[in-house]
Amino acid sequence: MAEPPSPADVFAYPLDGIRLIEASAGTGKTWSICGLYLRLLLELELSVDQVLVVTFTKAATAELSARIRARIVDTLRVLGGGDPGADPFVPRLIDTVQAAGLSPARMAERLREALQGFDEAAIFTIHGFCQRALADAPFAAGQPYALELVEDDAEARREVVEDFWRRRVAGGELAPALARLLAARGDCPAQWAEYLKADMARPLARRLWDADLATAAGPAADAGAEAALQAAWRTLLALADELPAARALLEAPGVKLHKGTYKPESIATAAAQWADWLASGDALAVLPGKESRLDLFSAARLAAKATGGAAPPAHAFFDAAEALLAARAALDDMLEAGRLALLRDCLAECAEELRARKQARRQIAFDDILWNAHRALAGGERPWLAEALHARYPAALIDEFQDTDPLQFAVFSSIYARPGARGTLFLVGDPKQAIYSFRGADLFAYLGARADADACYGLDSNQRSAPALIEACNALFMANPAVFMLPGLEYTEVRAGTRPRPPFVDRTPSGSEPAALRLWQLPAASGADDERLPRAEAMARAARATAAEIARLLAAGQRGEACIGERPLAPADIAVLVRSHGQGARMRRALAAFGVGSVELAQASVFHSEDAEALECVLHAIAEPTRPARVLAALATPAMGRDAAALNRLAGDENTLPAVLERFARWRELWLARGFGVMLRRWMADEGVAARLLARADGERRLTNLMHLAELLQQAAGQAAPEALLHMLAARRAESAGGEAAQLRLESDRNLVRIVTIHRAKGLEYGVVFCPFLFDGHACRGDGGPLRAWHAEDGTLLLDYRRAPDDADAVKARLRAEAAAEDLRLIYVALTRAVYRCHLVVGGYAKAVRNGVSHTESTRSLLNWMVAGGAREPAAWFEARLGVEEIDAAWAALAERTPGIDLQTLPDDGGAPLPPPGEAEQPPRALPAPAIPPGWRMGSFSALLFGATHEQAARDHDARALPGDPEAPPEAAPPAGDILRFPRGPAAGDCIHAVFERIEFTDPATWPAAIERALAEHPQRGGEAPETLARMLHGLLDDVLRSEIVPGLRLDSVPAARRATELGFHLPAPRLFATELNAWLAACGFRVPRLGFGELHGYLKGYIDLLFEHDGRYWVLDWKSNHLGERPADYAPAALEEAMAAHGYHLQHLLYTVAVHRHLRRSVADYDYRRHFGGVLYLFVRGVRPGWRVEGEATGVFRRQVPLELVEELDHLLAGERLGAYA
Repeated sequence: MAEPPSPADVFAYPLDGIRLIEASAGTGKTWSICGLYLRLLLELELSVDQVLVVTFTKAATAELSARIRARIVDTLRVLGGGDPGADPFVPRLIDTVQAAGLSPARMAERLREALQGFDEAAIFTIHGFCQRALADAPFAAGQPYALELVEDDAEARREVVEDFWRRRVAGGELAPALARLLAARGDCPAQWAEYLKADMARPLARRLWDADLATAAGPAADAGAEAALQAAWRTLLALADELPAARALLEAPGVKLHKGTYKPESIATAAAQWADWLASGDALAVLPGKESRLDLFSAARLAAKATGGAAPPAHAFFDAAEALLAARAALDDMLEAGRLALLRDCLAECAEELRARKQARRQIAFDDILWNAHRALAGGERPWLAEALHARYPAALIDEFQDTDPLQFAVFSSIYARPGARGTLFLVGDPKQAIYSFRGADLFAYLGARADADACYGLDSNQRSAPALIEACNALFMANPAVFMLPGLEYTEVRAGTRPRPPFVDRTPSGSEPAALRLWQLPAASGADDERLPRAEAMARAARATAAEIARLLAAGQRGEACIGERPLAPADIAVLVRSHGQGARMRRALAAFGVGSVELAQASVFHSEDAEALECVLHAIAEPTRPARVLAALATPAMGRDAAALNRLAGDENTLPAVLERFARWRELWLARGFGVMLRRWMADEGVAARLLARADGERRLTNLMHLAELLQQAAGQAAPEALLHMLAARRAESAGGEAAQLRLESDRNLVRIVTIHRAKGLEYGVVFCPFLFDGHACRGDGGPLRAWHAEDGTLLLDYRRAPDDADAVKARLRAEAAAEDLRLIYVALTRAVYRCHLVVGGYAKAVRNGVSHTESTRSLLNWMVAGGAREPAAWFEARLGVEEIDAAWAALAERTPGIDLQTLPDDGGAPLPPPGEAEQPPRALPAPAIPPGWRMGSFSALLFGATHEQAARDHDARALPGDPEAPPEAAPPAGDILRFPRGPAAGDCIHAVFERIEFTDPATWPAAIERALAEHPQRGGEAPETLARMLHGLLDDVLRSEIVPGLRLDSVPAARRATELGFHLPAPRLFATELNAWLAACGFRVPRLGFGELHGYLKGYIDLLFEHDGRYWVLDWKSNHLGERPADYAPAALEEAMAAHGYHLQHLLYTVAVHRHLRRSVADYDYRRHFGGVLYLFVRGVRPGWRVEGEATGVFRRQVPLELVEELDHLLAGERLGAYA
């Protein structure tokens, strides 16, 4: 086994054997690779086509090639008498090579030869190398000539699984009960094709299946188990009427049962679940999952939970319930065995069939390249292939080796680690940055290679970060000796390098603190010192504080008070690192509320974007232009931009609709005649797609995605018919991963703050970094369905398909440990991206549980493990019960002993929006066609917010296109029939608004007809039955209208005579300038995204959802159907404030207030604003419920009465009067 890494000197390594170089973040990995490459060229006198360099992406290959070439040029310049400068690379290289016996003249000669032949340099991706090796020696590799490389074999994979499904499921002798299980589990050919992909991607893994699959799964066993279940079912059905009596026994005073298990609410839940099951009339009905309390009525459970030595309550229902649950569990287990047996056959048969079909078609996919290379090299049948490759490439350098997997390492081991014939192989990587297990990377393959290496070296000189930040990170990662949890993976202290860098200067009062690592501690909840903020509020506060600090820094940069060297701090110097697109969207909205522009970098596939779904919708309509439903759906997409009112008119217009269908038919004809690309360009030109998308707040992102999709589809189209291309698009959208080419592209190269996923940030650096969400301890990972991948003690990768293994607890612990270890490595990557300063939010938050609130999820977070887990074993950490005080003390102790770390409470002082710079860099917009200035025009709230030049003021039904709400997984799925399960988006908003418009609040008898009509006019997608949707809407009305939205006011007490629905208004706006309105909003403290409409000469038109009078006061009410989350905290005041700010609703309610103020001033005798105007109410209806309260306040209700002085100022501003302070 290799010794622990010794300090590295790239110019002192021996150039033979297998040597592993561990390069911590920022320690000059590429610098070292370049040094080794040039030493191999010079000392071993190898040519550029003999030194194999392998990395893992095409972009990294191009960058590495450019860096190596530049080093060759630089060395030649110095050898010719040039100044080497401050970088020691070239002088050290020349001294080392001279000591090896090569003269400067010979060095120059060798390097000139290398430069002349550099186009032949063997610098590849792993797939590129294996493809070249197989292509150069196809006979030795046992591979046919002239294979077609297909980047993705999803189509063929789905074909073979569909054939299997057709043969064994749809047309086979499948038991009805098993068929029902497959349907209930969501099993289908597309899903099993993904299982096949995941299984085939790990060919060297060991698979674990239950030994009893053959006996447990079979028609006879299933029939016997089902008969036993039906017998038990009939017995219990006969006792169904006894359920209330059985419940009464459990609730009887003095009953001796464990109070924690048999709580009143648990007994009530169990009784309701039993009643639902019995009412279904089906022994095989779908039962509650983790929320099941059925076993509380089981005689065995009662006996186990009896206390005080008392006999448990007895009843025939309890005995029958126990027998039924046991019979159901037995059948469920047999059916699951049948399902897994079927899946095992599918994986085995389809893998073999897929390879056979591709070979028959003379095709090869990327994964096939690696497998074929391994089979040829390691199979023992063609040992000369390994010898040939070793002779061709006597030396190899493998970059980013921590991202390898067992198959890739086996390929290189076969060439360079053969018994008795070890070659020169350098493995370069940082195991602390191994964060790509979802792509198949396997850290345990790296650890195994390290154990087998001849020597292991460590790069410990950080050339990226400032010394103070390096010391702070050292202190943080060394606070826990087992910080990365896995044995064999330790943190090694690094020191500051010698690379000069300009200093970062912050001359503001807030910047006087010199700390490089700034910790923001989550505060206690308001009025409760021993309780922390709810998770949702903590996330919102962290985002808001981050945005405020970024706005402060950028404002200081504009004033010349925050600089890097001599230049002002710029937006592109700042990065916010996030885990997910949802977190990124949250940050983007928070930044927009402070007037800060941002751009998002992520590794998600463009095929998984909403733009791919919209484009698929448009292409379906073009492919089938005779289907009006398809065409109307396409017209509703953001690219085509028709609103609900226009579509409704078009659908009923027999004169206009045929012309629209004909327009789509012409695009189809162009597609068939001249190809996909020509058609798409014509469609975009005819529809003005670019201009329409760029008018949106996130228009650059949307247009970038559309053009990216167009490029990928054009490459795939060839001569394919529209139907075939659509089939391919659907397949790509269904895939779990999209490949390197489909990765989301940067939508703008303007100087904007970067919002970057941590996976995407790897390898990058930024002057100032913010990590606002790493404190989150919420577990987001599933177990991968039937496949669980984990590692044995010896590092062997196991694919575990067992349904209930004896070591289930140990497997679960191992899965959790491996996932946690990777998340810790993600934290390492995030905290090592900064050059000068890093902001990190730390501490605990609260989570609602049955008995109140708990801080356990947050205190056990992995960020807290780093500072408070040193005295515990990693496995014990997840069971630890720590108080937030203990966590706070650990962070305080770290800051106290480390000069470079500062700990403060998370700021919540509001901050100030970023003032516009003197010469703001304007975002790109599509060039308008030459036109006469439009003069007076009609505007609206959305025109002001989104910069449109003319708008017909469509009613705002929550369809505005701002970046979507985060879609983090809910902590608990809402129950069936809950409005939280109602579809989302514009169509849902239109439907919900239509219901509220048509009902009589005080008469529930009017509700069903209104609901039925709304659902008919605004059909919903998602597969829910109309009856289910109707129940959801009825429950919504019941909740909203019965809730006390302000003290003493429920809407079910407001009759129609005192309500005005969809009240239209026109506000004259003869001279309204965006700069003045932006300045006024910021000065008054209204958080609104920066307005870019320029100027408006005309009118503002809009519609108020509801104006009503109650007890002499007039109220403006706006219905909001936005889905903000699943829990009360997601609709608490803090969360609503974030939604109001992000969507610009503050500007909307100001316009409503001015309009109503003007109206009442003319129509109400003795009108007094403070006495007669109650204010504005924004009801986020999914969260308005009588039983939901957070810290004593109703949820889902945003209430505001703007001070009269501000209403009058805005009134004057709209009237064209110049307010001196804002002009």
